[in-house]
Amino acid sequence: MFKKIDNKGQSSAEVILLIGGLLVIILFVASYITNIINTTQNSFKTLITQERDFLINKI
Repeated sequence: MFKKIDNKGQSSAEVILLIGGLLVIILFVASYITNIINTTQNSFKTLITQERDFLINKI
């Protein structure tokens, strides 16, 4: 009268949910690292420009 419940679908859904969660975490970390890299790059760019202008004015 009662059918046996198949848990294979539930485990597949849980795996998909875990993979999705990991992807979201990876994307947030990548965004944070990209932001740090861009900030550092802009700082170096500004520093090099200032030093170049200083040396050109010194000559």
